[in-house]
Amino acid sequence: MTHETILDELEEYCRTAGLKPSTVCVRALNDSRYPARYRRKAASLKREVEKLRSYMAQNPPKQEDAA
Repeated sequence: MTHETILDELEEYCRTAGLKPSTVCVRALNDSRYPARYRRKAASLKREVEKLRSYMAQNPPKQEDAA
């Protein structure tokens, strides 16, 4: 599951139900700001993953390291 998947599901549910995402999140989680915080967290995780992949690509393990 990608981070966008749950947000897409929430948006689709809201379109179908005629509700705002904040309303659904208040009812389900008691947290109207959940979608915004989730988006920020997902963006942060994406940046961290990109940094990690970049580091690993630039610093391949040496033969003696791989054991």
